[in-house]
Amino acid sequence: KLNLFYRAKGTVKRWEQHIINYFKTRITNGFAEGLNNKIKLIKRIGYGVPKVENLKRRVFLSLLSI
Repeated sequence: KLNLFYRAKGTVKRWEQHIINYFKTRITNGFAEGLNNKIKLIKRIGYGVPKVENLKRRVFLSLLSI
């Protein structure tokens, strides 16, 4: 019954240095992750767009509000 606990313990141990670094610097990659997510959403919405240039323009227009 403790298998989940041991798995969680192993995960924390593997990522220990990264977790500690967050508390030292308070820096995350949240902005980059959000940006990637927004671009992926635009790609899904624009599925079938015949020109890549139009898709690039759509991404840049959407990012102007950030």
